[in-house]
Amino acid sequence: MAPEVVNRRNQGYGLPADIWSLGCTVLEMLTGQNPYSHLECQMQALFRIGNGEPPPVPNTLSEDAQNFILQCLKVNPSNRPTAAQLLDHSFVKRLLPTSSGSASPHRGRCS
Repeated sequence: MAPEVVNRRNQGYGLPADIWSLGCTVLEMLTGQNPYSHLECQMQALFRIGNGEPPPVPNTLSEDAQNFILQCLKVNPSNRPTAAQLLDHSFVKRLLPTSSGSASPHRGRCS
């Protein structure tokens, strides 16, 4: 849950909150752990988020991954990048295929 949602600031939920969630999701996918797994309960996590403390990002991740996650987890929602800006991030560009082919699956006929 993004800080502005916890604190109900900036009208709470909005597109920047989705970016925060993306950062948490990427962090969890890369580490295999909930972003606040070191805490005893979810209320502690909400308290820390509400106080402007994003989850720790391990330095065992690549610099690109760390930077991507930290950009998503900026406490001030107006300082977070947009989804379009994140598509230009080196972490994403490195993972995207370079082919200009169609992203749609081939539609063959069933026999």
